[in-house]
Amino acid sequence: MRLDPSPTPSPSSSPLPVLKPRAWRWLTCLWLACACGFATAAAAAPPAAESARPQVLVLLSYHPGFSWEERILDGLREWGGAGERPVFHVEWMDAKRHPDAAQRQRLTDYLGGKYAGQRFDLVATVDDDALAFVMQHAALFGDTPVVFSGLNAAPEPIIGTRTNVTGILERFDLTRTLDIALKLHPHTRRLLFITPDDDNGAALRDTVDAALARLPGHPGAEHWRTAWLEQVAPRLPRLPGDTLVFALGSLPVRAGELPLEPEFVPAWLRARTGLPVYSDLDTAVGHGAIGGYMNSGLETGRQQAAMARRLLAGEAAAGIPLVRETPLALLFDTAELRRLGVDMRALPAGSTLVNAPPSIFAREYRAQLLAIVVVVLMLLLVVVGLVVRNRMQAARQRALHHQATHDELTGLRNRNGLAERLQALPQAAAEDERVALVMLGLNRFKLVNDTYGHAFGDKVLVAVAGRLRQCCGERETLVRFSGDAFVIMARLPDAAGLQRLHALCDALFQQPFLINGRRIPITAAFGLSSVPLHGLVPGSLLREADAAMYEAKRNRGAGLVVFDRGIHERAARQFRIEAGLPEAIEHGQIEVHYQPIHDIQRGCVAGYEALARWRHPELGWIPPPEFVRAAVETGHVGALTRCILRSACRAFLPHLGNPCSPYLAVNVSVSDIYASDFPAQLAQVLAEVGMPPQRLVLEVTEDMLLGDQQHVAAVLEQLRGQGVRIAIDDFGTGYSSMGYLSSYQVNLIKIDQSFVRRLLDSPSDRKIVRAIVSMAGDLELDVVVEGVETEAQIELLQELGCRLLQGYVFSRPRPAAEWAADALAGC
Repeated sequence: MRLDPSPTPSPSSSPLPVLKPRAWRWLTCLWLACACGFATAAAAAPPAAESARPQVLVLLSYHPGFSWEERILDGLREWGGAGERPVFHVEWMDAKRHPDAAQRQRLTDYLGGKYAGQRFDLVATVDDDALAFVMQHAALFGDTPVVFSGLNAAPEPIIGTRTNVTGILERFDLTRTLDIALKLHPHTRRLLFITPDDDNGAALRDTVDAALARLPGHPGAEHWRTAWLEQVAPRLPRLPGDTLVFALGSLPVRAGELPLEPEFVPAWLRARTGLPVYSDLDTAVGHGAIGGYMNSGLETGRQQAAMARRLLAGEAAAGIPLVRETPLALLFDTAELRRLGVDMRALPAGSTLVNAPPSIFAREYRAQLLAIVVVVLMLLLVVVGLVVRNRMQAARQRALHHQATHDELTGLRNRNGLAERLQALPQAAAEDERVALVMLGLNRFKLVNDTYGHAFGDKVLVAVAGRLRQCCGERETLVRFSGDAFVIMARLPDAAGLQRLHALCDALFQQPFLINGRRIPITAAFGLSSVPLHGLVPGSLLREADAAMYEAKRNRGAGLVVFDRGIHERAARQFRIEAGLPEAIEHGQIEVHYQPIHDIQRGCVAGYEALARWRHPELGWIPPPEFVRAAVETGHVGALTRCILRSACRAFLPHLGNPCSPYLAVNVSVSDIYASDFPAQLAQVLAEVGMPPQRLVLEVTEDMLLGDQQHVAAVLEQLRGQGVRIAIDDFGTGYSSMGYLSSYQVNLIKIDQSFVRRLLDSPSDRKIVRAIVSMAGDLELDVVVEGVETEAQIELLQELGCRLLQGYVFSRPRPAAEWAADALAGC
């Protein structure tokens, strides 16, 4: 909320007192003093969470940068363990550079002022001076538990009677380093130990002598005690080559200078001699010292932290024994070993190499190597995933492409696959090289499906595909184009190729097919079209083969038809017929002509056959077979039949009163018989026109009786139940059988005109006609003979027992108007 610095008082409130400028100054000073006090208190008080953690003072004898103590401090700070990490307060005494009493007093004053009122849970010291300082200043540290490290002298004189003190002594065992050094340098004849000429050096020399005593048969040993390194510099070049140099302790280079760090003494010596140099501190490895079992400041700090954790956990220092041996690290300088020609296979197991050539397998690169391995594995997984994904997509694309271009039932290419193959044909080819398409359509395949079922029909298609594969070679591409239509695409390198293709088509269906143990004779209509390869137009080639195949079907579906211009013209004419037929039916353009059927015994007309005629406005008169075929192929045959029935019955009405009682014969197609509603539609037409069904004869062909016999019998039974009679047209040209004459209970038989045409000259045809007439008489069926054209034929047919005759000798088909005149004349 924002407050207005000068609010307007309300009329009902009392006015606030106005402060004078001097009062404002006093208030401001008071506020600043309070703010400073709070800030000081907040800065002095440690955070609550930090003050709750253990407080540890770490006092180191020397100065920051002294590697031995820095390494111990690093190990101590690692802390380890599962407990809470303490708060470390780190202080350096700088006793090596300032060993005087004045420095001690300054340190005492500094620590007393800095940590006044501070309670420590533990004091950790490093090296002798730090431990002695803590023991001597009980007023500063009280009885706080102490854990020390790096103690060179005996602990008892320093600790005195204190009991809450434990730690790690700096006792270096040189035995193992000497042993491994002698193994690495088997030709050594002299050991040289360079040590400071002080108390620390004396302790080091005692350590060396103790180690040599444990190595019987060692080479001769010599101690060089020196106050500074320049004293030994002139003697170094004169050392024999079979000498090992050991640099122990800290030494100044010159008199009056501060001692070098312990790791820099071996470096100074290594710069002035080519002999192997050894030391006792791990930090010297990599600075001139070869290595061995080295005092490890880091491991010392870690062990000191472990002892400190036990003290902070409440364990008494008396129960934590002193560590008498300095923790060691097994280190070697790779560069020095290689310089001296040392076989690295002789190194002890577990050795750590310093200055090793850069390698991703080195320990210090382990995290980076792991990260690189993880990244590489992830990249490999990504790459593998992409490869697998691409292969799966490619396989899926191939599967989808195969599915799109191949027929599922037969495995052959489909229409899309044919188009793809045609597009892939090379345009550059020899002048006489051609490409040919053969389209074959199975004949009467619908009859197979209707008789045996579609599953059986599928097996027939698979068998046909197998026959095609068996007979065709690598130059032919096989296609299932549609339901029962197949295509053979062939490249013809020469004129002989076309002859081979003709022979192939002739041989394909010579042998019947064996399906489910049945021998099924299958025939096909073949249409062939070919063009030069360089002039290929796939769409045109396919249309031409299709047109040639349909031409073969119109020619009773046998043999091979090669496309020519006439087929194209007939196909175009057929298309125009099919296109105009629906309109012609709808507008009554289909006329009905009538041809009489004479009873030569009674001398009158026994009936009339209704024959459809169509005058196309552009094509003129179209023969019935053409437009009937168009009606069947376009699905308009039912409408055409109803149109003819209605027109024929309506025109026949004047003849109902004829004393001869003639009948009306109308042809119906197989599609009409198989239409489930045909009997009902016929009854409706007869009722509309007023035509008695007893005067109507429906003419059917033999082949329509060979399909679903039960269905055909049922339909014919319904028609007969309505009073309509049934006649078999073109008897003797199809599958004539005595069985269906009785099964279907037909009323009339019409002998095809092909028998009459050769009747006078063919004894066999006369015998066939006589047999048909005799058979019909036995079955009490009437016989009508078609195509009678001469008086001689009439006389012969009369001798054979034929009574009902039809043909041009009596009359050509005439329009309904002329019919009416016959009706009025009573003919």
